Amino acid sequence: MIGISQIQFPSKDSSKLKFVSYFGAFVSLSIITNPVNVLFSLGTMFFRSEIKTLYIYKEIKTAKQQKMSKREYWEIFFKNNTIKVAAFLLFSAFITYLTFTTTFLLISLLGTIPLTMLLILLQSELRPKDFNPFTLLKASINFFLEGIKENLRGMVNSFDVKLEHLLPHQLNDDIIKNIDKLKGKYSEQVPEDVIKNDEYIQFIGYINNSYEFSDEDKGRVIAFLDDFCKDDQKHSSGFTGGQVLLLVLRACNDGDGEAVKSKKDALISNLIDSQTFSRKERIPNTCFTGIIYRMLSTLEGIHPDPEIRFTPPREMLLSEAQNKAREFMLDRLKNKKNNKEILKAWYDVQNGYEDDESQKIVDDFISEVSIPLMRKLLSITSQYSEQIVLTLMKNISSIKLNKLQCCELVQHMRNKLQEHDLDDQESLLENIGKKVFLELLNRDLLETDFSLKDSSLDGAKRIANKIIEEEVAEFKLKAEKTIEGQIISMLDGLRMLPREKRCYRVYVELSKNNENDKEKIKKILQERLKVTKAAMDEVLKKGASHKLELEIESVYEGNKDHVTQLYEKIRETKKEFIEDGLLTPQEVENITKAKIIDLNKEDKIIPSSNLSRSLSVNNLAVHYL
Repeated sequence: MIGISQIQFPSKDSSKLKFVSYFGAFVSLSIITNPVNVLFSLGTMFFRSEIKTLYIYKEIKTAKQQKMSKREYWEIFFKNNTIKVAAFLLFSAFITYLTFTTTFLLISLLGTIPLTMLLILLQSELRPKDFNPFTLLKASINFFLEGIKENLRGMVNSFDVKLEHLLPHQLNDDIIKNIDKLKGKYSEQVPEDVIKNDEYIQFIGYINNSYEFSDEDKGRVIAFLDDFCKDDQKHSSGFTGGQVLLLVLRACNDGDGEAVKSKKDALISNLIDSQTFSRKERIPNTCFTGIIYRMLSTLEGIHPDPEIRFTPPREMLLSEAQNKAREFMLDRLKNKKNNKEILKAWYDVQNGYEDDESQKIVDDFISEVSIPLMRKLLSITSQYSEQIVLTLMKNISSIKLNKLQCCELVQHMRNKLQEHDLDDQESLLENIGKKVFLELLNRDLLETDFSLKDSSLDGAKRIANKIIEEEVAEFKLKAEKTIEGQIISMLDGLRMLPREKRCYRVYVELSKNNENDKEKIKKILQERLKVTKAAMDEVLKKGASHKLELEIESVYEGNKDHVTQLYEKIRETKKEFIEDGLLTPQEVENITKAKIIDLNKEDKIIPSSNLSRSLSVNNLAVHYL
């Protein structure tokens, strides 16, 4: 195999004889290495999972500043791989026998090294400094080894790209469903000529004026959109790519200013990514279907109405790879005499109770299963990407091995937590489940596959009840001191929202149950979001104002036919917001009056007989409490 990066033709200043000699040696070498190329291609197909395992394992070892041993190479390619190796050798011999003549094989065998030596002599950068026949032979061998390394990675990547380009097509049903959702809300008068459409022109202007992206990226995405939207190729949904872009743009423009900007910037980022395909992407997007998928996925999770959702193939999900890894490791543990010790150490390390001995037990087990696990996950039948497997292997110790498999016992635990009003605390349930699992394991109440023995359910419930009582007591004790923990957790859970909305949502939710800690909540939020006190007060005031407007609108729509009832409801709403303290009474009055006047522009409401004839809906806002 010849690596392209190794080739350097002589410069213009070189003699014609040198150029002809170099070119002749290169062409001859390319021809007579055909048998090697065929075997190399077959080997890449046969040992694809092992090769990918090698690269991932080397990356993990490099990160730890460690080198791979010969034993590890043996484990990756040959251990428990006898059938595959034998099949490869027999198939290779058969293909070689059918494809090449004896004479050509003999020429390939005898002519490769001399031609490589000639190529090296004619290429100054490859010529060894300590020039003698032995160093020249060594340089020739290194020439081929470097070529094998270069082409090996290239062939594996090429094969994977072909496979992964099929993934967007597996999502085509979801793509059509989501386009139909957008069509139902935004499809009025979708033009055929997208390029001349005002919405498209405004979007191009937005890209040009954006400070978020480099001039190079903006130029690339605008040039791409110009070609993409001129193309009349239609997706199976019935829309062209440009028309789908318009539907997505209309969804991006649906919302307040900040939400619109966030969605548009996400769309631009996705379009840029689709033109700079990276191996780290979950799904390649350079094909027509992939680009449409990527445009629609911009709205996933950040556009509530209509909600855009995709159900990706299992091979794309880290959670699915973790489940496969868990099954594999539990299967290995079934036959290990010290499985109790390993599972106990695994729990201790995961929960921060580790000592050196526990850590060593976990490390030894991970070292034992890593290579066969990666070979399994990277096999042709699984199709997990290298990125997913690499991410999994870097965090393999976080996989939940100590997990109950008895649905009836888990439901019993949920019911017991519900009695304590803690049925929504999934992390607490998970922690209790781990402890119950270990206790059942210690008491030999589990089968060899770590499922609950049929006759052990009642005993398992008693064990679970005891652990639940202890954990609930500890949880409630900690909860009294964890306002900061709740704030951090809620901020993380709402991270997709703009900062102002996150701040207001967290404050409102926590202040309901912590009336005496409002200032404390404000201070913690201020520290976590790194804003000044004035900025924090302004954010909360803005959030309260917006919520008040929504509340007034809701009250108005529900009671506009009954003015007396409308008056009372508005009075209650204003009282609630004044008591909350984020807005002054005057601010509440002003916001309420402005909103009612705005809502009443089209609706002219006749006062009921219980109110003065001089009292109109517009006057409701000025009636102080």
